Amino acid sequence: MTVLVIDDQIHVVDGILSEVDWDRLGIETVWKAYSAAEAKGILLLNQVDIMLCDIEMPGENGLSLLKWTLDQGMETECIFLTAHADFVYARTAMQLGSFDYILQPARYEDIENAILRVKQRIKEKRDQKKYYSYGKTLFEERDRITDQLIGEWYQEPENGGCCRKLLEDMQKMGKPVCNTSPARLLLCQVLKWNNAAWDRELFRNSCANILEELLQEWEQKAHIGSLNQEEYIFILYGTVQKQPESTKMWEILRKFFSAAGQFFSCDMALYVGNMVMFEDMPCELAVIRQLKEDNVARRSGVYRAENGEDRVEPQIRQPDFRTWEKLLLQGMGKQVYEDAMRYLQELSDADCLNAGNLQKFYSDFYRVICLAEERTDTAWEDIFPEEEQRQTALHAYETLQDMQLFLKTVTSYFSGEEVDAGRAVGQVDAIKEYIYHHLDSDIRREDIAVAVFMNPNYVSRLFKKVEGISLKEFIVQEKMKMARALLLNSQLPVSIVALKVGYSNFSHFSQVYRKFFGVSPTDERKR
Repeated sequence: MTVLVIDDQIHVVDGILSEVDWDRLGIETVWKAYSAAEAKGILLLNQVDIMLCDIEMPGENGLSLLKWTLDQGMETECIFLTAHADFVYARTAMQLGSFDYILQPARYEDIENAILRVKQRIKEKRDQKKYYSYGKTLFEERDRITDQLIGEWYQEPENGGCCRKLLEDMQKMGKPVCNTSPARLLLCQVLKWNNAAWDRELFRNSCANILEELLQEWEQKAHIGSLNQEEYIFILYGTVQKQPESTKMWEILRKFFSAAGQFFSCDMALYVGNMVMFEDMPCELAVIRQLKEDNVARRSGVYRAENGEDRVEPQIRQPDFRTWEKLLLQGMGKQVYEDAMRYLQELSDADCLNAGNLQKFYSDFYRVICLAEERTDTAWEDIFPEEEQRQTALHAYETLQDMQLFLKTVTSYFSGEEVDAGRAVGQVDAIKEYIYHHLDSDIRREDIAVAVFMNPNYVSRLFKKVEGISLKEFIVQEKMKMARALLLNSQLPVSIVALKVGYSNFSHFSQVYRKFFGVSPTDERKR
C-alpha cells in the first residue's frame, strides 16, 4: 500500500517520515507534500491508498482536499491530524468519510495504530467489492452454468456426482431444494419453429413463468436448463405437503403444452417423468431420454412413461428382405422403397414405431445393401458419394426422417431403366467423352449426369456395369495418364502439370500420382 503525508510544517512531515516504522506496517511507498496543491499533483499521478493530512493549512485546508478526492472518484482513505479539538472540524471530517481524527501532537505509536486500522478497512472494502464482482458475474452467468451442469448430467444420467453438483448449485442460487425434495423432470423438445426461433434465455424464462403460474396453487417452482436451441430440461420442485395429484398434474402439463405451442408458435414434444425425490432423479432422466429416443417420427405431443404391466406390441407383418434384395438387383428399387415405407407406416399406426424397432429394421436392411453391393461390385461410396451423406446414412435409425432419406437414396441407386447392351455402351461413351474434355477441372458425378441427361446414381451404376471399374477410379486413371504424358513429353513445371489435370493442391496431386505409378511426379521426370 501507499501513503501520502501532507502538512505545511516541514518538521512534522519529516518527523512522521523518519519515525514511523513503515516496513512493519507493510507500506511500500510514502510521498510527502507541504500544501493541498502539491498533494493534488501527487494524487493525480499516483495511486494513493492512505492520506495522513493536516486540517489547518494556508490556502486550502485538509477538509477541502478530501472533498476534492471524493469528487475525483478516488478511493483514498484519510486520517486527519489537527492541533484543535474543534467539534465542527470533527463532524465535517466524519461526514466526508474520514477514517480517523488524531489530535496533535500525536504519538507515532498512535499514528501507526491508526494506519493499521485503516489498512484493515481498505482490505475489507476491497474484499467486499471483489466478492460483489464475483457474485455479479456468477449471477449474470447463472444460465450458462445451469446449462453446462444439466448438459453434463444429461450425457451421463447414471453419474451421481453430476446430480449432486446440480443440487448444490441450485441451493447456492437460493432455490429451496434438497435431496428429499419431491421433483419431476420434463424434457421439452422443439420440433419446429413456425416463425423465427426464440432467444434461448427468453424461451427459458417464459416457460418457467407459464409453468409457475399454472402451479401457483401448489407453490411449485421451475428450474430450466437449455441443452441446445431445440431441447430444454425442466425440473419442477416444491414441498412434500403441497403436491398436485397425478391426474391434476397431467391436466396442468397438457395446458402448458397447448399454451406454449401457441405462445411460442412452434411444434414441440414434452416428455414427462414421474414424481420422485431429488436424489432419485438420475433414474428418471434415463426414462425421459428413452421417451425422446423412441419418438423417431418426431411427432408433437405429451409423452410419459408407461406405468403398470409391460405393454404387449401387436404382431406386424415383417418385411421379406430376401425378396427386396432380388428386386434391388433387378433395378426395381422404387418397389422396395414403397414396400419399406408401407411397413414403417404400419408400425406407426400400431404405435410400435420406436427406437428399438427402427434400429432393428435398419440392421436388417443394411444386410440387404451389403449383399446387393457384393453381387453388383458396388461400394458404399458409390451409393453415398459425399462424406456428409455417408455420415447421415450411418445414423439413419435415429429418426424416421433420416430413415426415409436413407431408403430413398439406396433404392434410387438401384433404380433405373434397364437398357440393351448397345445403348448402354453408347451412354458410357458419352460419359467418357465428357470426362476427356474436362480432365483439367474437378469432375463431379452430378456435372456428368446433367451433361448426359441421366440420374447421378444411374450414371455410377451404369458405368461400373459396362466398364468394370467405378466412375471415380476411371476419372483418376485418366487424369494420371494425361499427367504422365505431360511430364514425359513437355517442359511444363510439375506444378503446372498438376493444374492441367485439375489438381490445385500440389501435395495431393503428388500423393495420388505416387499411389498410381509408384513414383513421385518429380522423380518420374528425372528418370
